Amino acid sequence: MLVDSVEVELRAGDGGDGIISWRREKFVPRGGPDGGDGGRGGSVVLRASHNLDTLSAFRFRKTFAAERGENGMGKKKSGESGADLELLVPVGTRVIELNTNRVVTDLVNPDQTFKVALGGKGGLGNVHFKSSTNQNPFESTKGQPGEKIDVKLELQFVADVALIGEPNAGKSSIIAALTGAAARIGAYPFSTTEPVLGVLKKSSQTVVLIDLPGLIAGAHRGKGLGTQFLRHTSRVKLLVLVVEATAAIEQSQEAVMAELRQYDAALIRKPLLLVLNKSDLLNKEEAAKLAKKFPDAILISAKEGLNLDQLTKEIIDSVS
Repeated sequence: MLVDSVEVELRAGDGGDGIISWRREKFVPRGGPDGGDGGRGGSVVLRASHNLDTLSAFRFRKTFAAERGENGMGKKKSGESGADLELLVPVGTRVIELNTNRVVTDLVNPDQTFKVALGGKGGLGNVHFKSSTNQNPFESTKGQPGEKIDVKLELQFVADVALIGEPNAGKSSIIAALTGAAARIGAYPFSTTEPVLGVLKKSSQTVVLIDLPGLIAGAHRGKGLGTQFLRHTSRVKLLVLVVEATAAIEQSQEAVMAELRQYDAALIRKPLLLVLNKSDLLNKEEAAKLAKKFPDAILISAKEGLNLDQLTKEIIDSVS
């Protein structure tokens, strides 16, 4: 099961307290203050990992806390700082503060890190409060609290190309034919129930494709599976709209574009390539009529391997 959105509470560690302490040594009956400072609290750090493709590690645990700093000690010894808590998330994870809906950071590169909650500073021991008028200060300060933040972690896959279309248009067959990516393929709606990533390689060029579950009318309002995964189109450079060659092409195209428009109008401004799949079901005359009616479209058959080289070239040329 793909987990691509979770809400969690992140707590940095509190700073340790400074202490009140006095120098106690033989032959030094009236030693001065020697209370040490508290250690800094640990911070919460997010690190993007290319080895992850889901937020499932956060599914059943909702609070993550870093260590508190240790209190200060005598002999002017500072407490140890609390250890930072490093949490691994997939590349493409956005961090959104729930209270303000503000995007805190967007982790789009492998090993990119971000301190999302800072540990509190340690308090001061009484050694800091000694002065010419106060030789024996009974003063120290508490450590500062660590930051706490409620966030939504939202995964948006980092891909170059998204295959979109209505259910059963053959997107899974196309990504499998182009990249070898494993997807559930069958002659029934919603055969793809989760995004599938694949890598298309041609000479020295590499393009990452994502196959999204089929869109149906009302997807932007949560109908079907579409709204759960439309966010994964936000980063792509090219949309490949796949329509079955024997379907009502203009109607299908408009239906999918309408869902994109209503979900996020910026999506329809992305470059679009129309692909008419299952052209092996057409006779020569029907195929010629389609090619004339839709001159910018590519007629292919993922099943028979027809015109896949042309599709590969168009995809690579569009994103390079």
